[in-house]
Amino acid sequence: MKKVFLGLVFLMFVSSVSFAQSSAKSIVGKDHWAVSNGLKIYLWEKYQKGFEKTFAKNRKIVLLVHGATWTGRPDFDLQIRDYSLMDFLAKHGYDVWAIDIHGYGRSEKTDKDWSDTESASGDINAAVDYISKLRGARKISVLGWSWGTQTTGLFTMKHPEKVEKLILFAMPWGRKSLPASPQLPKDQYRINDEKAARSDFIAGQYEEDVVALYVKEALAEAPRSPNGVRVDGMTKLTILIPEEIKVPTLIIHPEKDFVANEANTLEFFSRLGTKYKSYAALPDGGHAILLEKNYRKFQDVVLGFLDQQ
Repeated sequence: MKKVFLGLVFLMFVSSVSFAQSSAKSIVGKDHWAVSNGLKIYLWEKYQKGFEKTFAKNRKIVLLVHGATWTGRPDFDLQIRDYSLMDFLAKHGYDVWAIDIHGYGRSEKTDKDWSDTESASGDINAAVDYISKLRGARKISVLGWSWGTQTTGLFTMKHPEKVEKLILFAMPWGRKSLPASPQLPKDQYRINDEKAARSDFIAGQYEEDVVALYVKEALAEAPRSPNGVRVDGMTKLTILIPEEIKVPTLIIHPEKDFVANEANTLEFFSRLGTKYKSYAALPDGGHAILLEKNYRKFQDVVLGFLDQQ
C-alpha cells in the first residue's frame, strides 16, 4: 500500500511538472509599439497560445508599469525559474503587457520633456488605447510599481472609464510623493550602475542568482534613466488624490519597503474614492518583493485580486 501511495505521489509530481513545462512552452511573447505624443512607446506582451480570442469577453488583460529607474521586461519578466510575473499571469489566462515609458529602455527619447509623471501618464493612456483596440476591450487592469504607482494613479484619475482594476505596489505617498535628490539635477539623464540595480533588494531576502541576472538585464535595458522623476520629487507636492480614484483598487505594501511609508499608505487607502478596495501587507518583503524569496506571496495576491468578480 505504501508503495502504491508513493507511486501516486510521484505520478502527481511528474504530471504537475509536465503541465508547468508545457504551459511555459505555450506562452507567446510579442513586441508592440504604441504612439504617444509622436513618440514610439515599447510594449511587451505575453499570453498563452490559443487564448487570443478570449480576452475581449473575459477582460483578463493587465498592463504592468515600471518605476523610476528600470524598465518593463527585467522588472516583470525576468527569465529565471518561475519568478516572471508576466509568465505567472499568462499561465492563469491573462493577456499581460509591460511598458517602457518614453525615455526609458526601448521606447523613443525626446528633448521636449524629462519623462515626468504627467507625460508618463500620457504614455500609459496611449498604451491602454492601443491594447484596448487590439483586444476589443473597453477596459483593462493596470499595475504600477513604485513611481509606477504615481503614473498609473494619475492616469486612472484622468481616465477611470478605461480602468478595470488598479494595483498600486510599493507606493510612495505623502507630502512629497516621490523620492527627492539633494539638489535639482542639471542633466536630463542619469547613468545607472550595478549598485543602483541592487539597491532595491533587502539583504537576506533574495537569491543571489536572481539578483545577479536582474542586474545584468536591467543595466542592458536601461544604462541611463530620465531625471523627470527626481524633479517631480523636489518641485511637486503630493501628486495623487485618493478621493479621485474611483475604480476597484488593491494596495500592496511590503513590510520592509524603504520607499513606502505604512502610515501614509494606510491613510491613502482609507481615503480612496471607491468601496471596492483591498490592502495587502506582505511580511518579510522589501521594495522588490516580486523578485525576492517571497515572490509567490506577491504573485498570489495580484492574481487573487485580478480574479475577483
